[in-house]
Amino acid sequence: MIYIILTYLFSPLIYLLTIAKKKKPISKILVIQTAKIGDLICSTPVFREVKKKYSDARLSVMINPLNRQLLEYNPNVDEIISLENGFYKGLVGKMLLIKLIYNGRYDIAITLNPNVPFVIAMFWSLIPVRISIMPDFKGFTYKIASKFCTYLERHIRGRLVAETYLEMLKFIGIDSKDVAKDVFKSPDADEKIERVLASSLKPRAPSLFIGIAITSGNRLKEWGAENMAFLSDRLIAELGVKIALIGSEKDIDISDKILKNMHHRDAVIDVVGKFSLSVLPALIERLSLLIGVDTGIIYMADALNIPVIDIAGPSDMEDQRPTGEKAIIIQKNFACVPCSHTFKAPYVCSYLNRKCITDITVEEVFEIASLLLSK
Repeated sequence: MIYIILTYLFSPLIYLLTIAKKKKPISKILVIQTAKIGDLICSTPVFREVKKKYSDARLSVMINPLNRQLLEYNPNVDEIISLENGFYKGLVGKMLLIKLIYNGRYDIAITLNPNVPFVIAMFWSLIPVRISIMPDFKGFTYKIASKFCTYLERHIRGRLVAETYLEMLKFIGIDSKDVAKDVFKSPDADEKIERVLASSLKPRAPSLFIGIAITSGNRLKEWGAENMAFLSDRLIAELGVKIALIGSEKDIDISDKILKNMHHRDAVIDVVGKFSLSVLPALIERLSLLIGVDTGIIYMADALNIPVIDIAGPSDMEDQRPTGEKAIIIQKNFACVPCSHTFKAPYVCSYLNRKCITDITVEEVFEIASLLLSK
């Protein structure tokens, strides 16, 4: 709270110093999005539309370092700034954040994270145009700090967050409704994937190749290793498919549990933790279908126009969802659903039973998968 008080005290001087920069041509733009994989993928329309409008400007994107490979080959992004978790903790950390942003000499800054330190840092960095979101779930401190933005776009329940992002851009002369997501792979991605598939899919590649996104970064959304195993077995036995288990290195224990519960392990390729986020799109492009809980890999597949089944559980599908024509969302209609929103995401079920996810059966998912694959 002390840095907010200091900001109010020094705000007259900061405003005066910022005014002098307003007549400068726009040459540097910063977008801040430090959320998880799915959120970053759903933010890519912002990068595309900003670059389309300001093609001569340098676009820098500040992200969580874990997501760096998602943007390394994105032609709309000129610079990636990795911001470690806890970097701006405490007053000293916030001063370091201000210094980092100030050194960029940006003309426009857009934060897709409605976060007090980012809003304050943009102001102290003397950036003439500072844009942020007024989320549907907002605290008193953020409400005070947001006064230092030159423009705030209110997020309205029932509207995709990506649509709110694009509404923000109208303030800088960008009028677009194109929420299509962008995912780019590395130049050697296809070669790496083909090498693995050639040794695993013997004697030949299957006509039906299904990906299973085995987990989520938020354990509240977990469907369970046993369900994933039973579903995979049934898909293999009844539809003759091959399965690829997909996840990060920290999910290896879950993939082990899935395989231990399966009878048809010989039809499974376990690629959990084996491919980077810049290589993974090349695998997903080869899938007939991707099935998983509401996680980043679902949004990667949706961006690549791959059919997906999103086992949504507690997630707010009005905030963020797969938007492709081949996307199916499975969600139970309980009074407590949704409880997990883009700007307010619990990690524990209030009722301690997670019925919104555990009541979704293998039979339901299998029937929808069969229907999608038959088409």
